[in-house]
Amino acid sequence: MAAADWPGRFAQWDVPGRTLSPVLTALFIALLSLLCASPTCAAEPVLAALPLPELTAHLVARYGGQQPAQWGPALPGTLTRLPVSGVSGVPGVSGASAVPPAPLASKAGPVTVALTFDACGGGYDATIIALLRELRVPATLFLAGPWLAAHPAEAADLAADPLFEIANHGARHRPASVTGRAAYGIRGTRTVAEFVDEVESNARRLAALTGARPRFYRAATLFSDEVAVRIAADLGQTVTGCTVAADAGATLPAPVVARNLLAARNGDILLLHMNKPNAGSGAGLRAALPELLRRGVRFVHLSDAVDPAGVR
Repeated sequence: MAAADWPGRFAQWDVPGRTLSPVLTALFIALLSLLCASPTCAAEPVLAALPLPELTAHLVARYGGQQPAQWGPALPGTLTRLPVSGVSGVPGVSGASAVPPAPLASKAGPVTVALTFDACGGGYDATIIALLRELRVPATLFLAGPWLAAHPAEAADLAADPLFEIANHGARHRPASVTGRAAYGIRGTRTVAEFVDEVESNARRLAALTGARPRFYRAATLFSDEVAVRIAADLGQTVTGCTVAADAGATLPAPVVARNLLAARNGDILLLHMNKPNAGSGAGLRAALPELLRRGVRFVHLSDAVDPAGVR
């Protein structure tokens, strides 16, 4: 049975007007997992088809007893660089063998980087989007629930433009925790159920906006614990960090942002913010981007470089 067939077949087990109990749901998913031995056949399509309460109950049963031992912005399983499959000679998973990044003057081919922008909440720096459109530079945009609520028209405009890939920045913009651990003064999600809602409810909102589920999830502050990383993977979301925090949370002046961008190396995932129009992010990008293009740097969406199977 192909993974793509599961959601439709699963629906045939529902009784009209009712849904399967959490216990029956878990048993059904376990049976399908045993029947499907192919490495490409995973539970994510089935989980995505479940109503959110049943999905949450399933993952609470799986992970509720686990206590995390790690906490940070680049745990194993986190995408921090474009992977080898997308950029030759560049490791893509935190914890992989260290390979020195290729300089901008690489002779192996064009330097490839991914521009990513977080929209956490608050404002909208339209100058950043205008610049990307003017220069035809693709980018992956991580949109959080508070920003989506404040900017529905802008979100719809971005989602309709193939220049931009839409990704998940969480329903409430929280660090990815199952114990409530905080980072930079922001409290993380407190339980497995709360983290599932943080990821999945925003994923479904973005799917309704774009017509496709987002493949990448970035936690607020970039901090995660390892249980949350595994849960996100079960939801079909690759936890994504960065190689270069180019604007340091939109706190740096434009000249420093530009310098950070101009120092980018092959395979870098560059992080800036598009929700603070008075920060140095937009002006720094405008100073650096034409020069990077002149050097022949190639910009890609994350999905252009990362295998659909995700990061394991």
